Amino acid sequence: MHIVDRHLMQMAAAEELARLRRYEAAWNAYYGRMPAPLKVRKGQPDDNVIVNYARSVVDKGVSFLFGQDIRFELDETQQTDEEEWLDACWAANGGAVLLQKLALNGGVCGHVFAKLVPRAPYPRIIIIDPANIAVGWEPDDIEEIVWYRIQYAAVDPHTGEPVTIRQLIERQDRHWRITDQIARGAGSWQTTDTTTWPYEWPPIVDCQNLPMPNEFWGLSDLEEDVLQLNKSINFVLSNLARIIRYHAHPKTWGKGFAANQMQIAVDETIVLQSPDAELHNLEMASDLTSSIALYERLREAMHEVTRIPEVATGKLERAGALSGVALQILYQPLIEKTETKRRTYGDLLIKLNRRLLALGGFGEDHHTVIHWPEMLPTDTMQEAQTALLHQQLGVSADTLLQRLGYDPDMERDKRESDSAALGDTLLTAFDRGA
Repeated sequence: MHIVDRHLMQMAAAEELARLRRYEAAWNAYYGRMPAPLKVRKGQPDDNVIVNYARSVVDKGVSFLFGQDIRFELDETQQTDEEEWLDACWAANGGAVLLQKLALNGGVCGHVFAKLVPRAPYPRIIIIDPANIAVGWEPDDIEEIVWYRIQYAAVDPHTGEPVTIRQLIERQDRHWRITDQIARGAGSWQTTDTTTWPYEWPPIVDCQNLPMPNEFWGLSDLEEDVLQLNKSINFVLSNLARIIRYHAHPKTWGKGFAANQMQIAVDETIVLQSPDAELHNLEMASDLTSSIALYERLREAMHEVTRIPEVATGKLERAGALSGVALQILYQPLIEKTETKRRTYGDLLIKLNRRLLALGGFGEDHHTVIHWPEMLPTDTMQEAQTALLHQQLGVSADTLLQRLGYDPDMERDKRESDSAALGDTLLTAFDRGA
C-alpha cells in the first residue's frame, strides 16, 4: 500500500474514533454519568452535586420538535388511499414515539439514520444507532453517498457466543447491493447473504440534527462546550455543598479557662469558673453570594448557548398574563432552533414517506406536505376569533382548521356522518307522525 494511502486511512480511522468518543461523552452526560467534580477520600462524605442540564436540553428540543402529533398529506383537498395507507404504516411503526426516538439520537449525536426493511403488511422503519454506522461519499460531493456500513456486537442466540454483525450497503450503478456478514470471536468475516436492492435510492435515510456546512455529520445539542458548561456548574455546586457541610454550623470557642472548668448543668446552663473566661460562636463571615452568583451566571450561559430559554423549562418569575408577541420574544431562541430542525428532519420525512409509498406499491412520485403543530401555548378564544376574521378575508376552511389543529378530511367525514344521522332521525320521526 502506498504511504499516502496508508496515511489517509489512518486519518479516517482517527476521525471515526474521535466521533465515537464524542457520542460516548454525550450519551454519558445525557444519562447523568458525569465525572465527580470533587475527590472523595475514604470515610469522607460525598459532597458531589450532579445537575443534569444535558438531558433537559435534549428532551426540551425533542419535545418542541415532535412533542405533538404531526400530520402528513399528499392531497390537501381530500383523503386518498395513499394517505390512509401511510397513516397506518406510521401507526404500525410507532408513530410519534418513533419520531421522538429518532430526534433523541439527533439531539445527542448530531445525526440520525433510519433503515427501511420490506415487510408485510407495512415496511419496517428501524432507527440505527449513529455509533453503529459508517458512511462513504464521493470525494467531490459530500451529499453523494456511495456506501453504508452497519456494524455492531451481538450474541449468537443459538450458541450464546459473542459475534460481530456487519451489513454493507454499496451502490452498484442504478441499484444497491446488500451484503450481510458475521465474525465469530476474532475470526474473519463470513458472508451469510447477498441481495440486490432494486431501487436507485438506498434503504437508509439520514439527516443532520442541526446544519453543519462542509461536513457530513451534523451538529448535536450536546457539543463539547455545552458539556463543559455542565461540568463547571456541577463543580461550583459541589464546592458550595462542601463549604456548607463544614462551615455552615457555628463552632463554639472559648478562652480564659481550662476544659475541666466548664460545667453544663442539667438545665443546659453553661457555668464558667473563671471571671476572665469568654465563650463565643465562630460563624461564616460570608453568605456565599459570589459563589451563588457564579452559579447563576453559568446557568444563564447554559440556556443562552443551548438556545433553551428558562421560560421553556417552566421558570417564569414575576410575570402576569403574556401576549402572543411577548411569548414569541421569550421563546425566540428555541423557536428559531426548532424551525431549523423542522427543515432538516422535514426533508428526511418527505424522503422517508416517498420510499415507504414506493415499497407499498404506490409509486415513487408522491410528495408529502407536513403540517407541524403550533409550538407555543395559545388562547383558544383568541384563535377562534382570528380564524373567523381570516374566513371573512377569504381563507379556506381547510387552512383554518389545520391552523386550529384539526384534520379537515376527518372533520368533513364527521360532518357528513352527523348529517346522515340527523336525516335518519328526521325520517324516523316523520314516519312515526304519519
